[in-house]
Amino acid sequence: MEVVDRYGLALALVEAGEVAAEPWRDADHPVDVVRVVNPPAASWDELAARGFVHKPSVVSWVSGLGADEETHLAGLHRTSRKSIRQARRDAASAGLRIVLEDPVTPDSLDGFLALYEDRVAEMRFGVPFALDYRDAVLHGPRRFFGVFGYEGDELAGGVLVLECPEVDLLLLRFSAVSARWRRSSLARALYLAAMQAGRDRGYTRGSLGNEPNLLGHLTQPGLFRFKTGLGFRAVPSQECADPQGGDEADLVLRLDALSDPTMILGYAPRDARNRGGARLTGHLISKARVDPTLYHAPFLTSVTVRPPGAVPASASDRMSPV
Repeated sequence: MEVVDRYGLALALVEAGEVAAEPWRDADHPVDVVRVVNPPAASWDELAARGFVHKPSVVSWVSGLGADEETHLAGLHRTSRKSIRQARRDAASAGLRIVLEDPVTPDSLDGFLALYEDRVAEMRFGVPFALDYRDAVLHGPRRFFGVFGYEGDELAGGVLVLECPEVDLLLLRFSAVSARWRRSSLARALYLAAMQAGRDRGYTRGSLGNEPNLLGHLTQPGLFRFKTGLGFRAVPSQECADPQGGDEADLVLRLDALSDPTMILGYAPRDARNRGGARLTGHLISKARVDPTLYHAPFLTSVTVRPPGAVPASASDRMSPV
């Protein structure tokens, strides 16, 4: 066993054969999450019985862009459509301008990165990944464009978008919105404008990128609700040619370094994969009461709630079918 620090998370990396001995109990410091990387198939049942969730290590968020915006919006839940329309009304009433920049100018990019850095600084374990992309956005070789919202001359928010014509994919790579405009859900309006720009350029697929499959650490469960509300679905990243994609099994022991709830998207049992090809199930780890219906999505077979700790799924999960 090896205990490592992953952005403030005490992570115990163990082999499947070590699990029965529970070596993390003897660690020098409390462990937050126990992880088995690439668990062999023969170990899946035992891991599940001990409370581990077998899952893709990284998920990709993907969606068809639809023939037009109305077609895409028609496929969203009515509350999502309502939020998008309200965001647009708020932007229009404030005189906010949404503009597309291609290429992105240095001034606009630096304003966006400052906004992005401020936003990440508010997060408990935020990592400002976008700051490493300044040269790539301005100088290539891959092609970026930006969608920005301005209130007068002040930047209210923006989205940096990467074009991937070789795979017919529009990647909405980074976004940031000021505190005031987060309350007005400006990000929804910016994403919809970016998706329309993609349709105008002939793209049929969109992506909101990849993220570690432990929502409650670097990203939060609220992001799951935001992305599903825009019509995107999570799939194992290896299905999107991610060279770093793979499988792992996690056991969340405590939430001291995580949000409550924390969410994991695990592989569904084969006998549960009967709803439109859904192959993932949602696991909410929480010490408090949480409504699993808030995290339903069409691509999940079910959503369950369990407390942190090594409690077998059969004894702890409260299931809410999708």
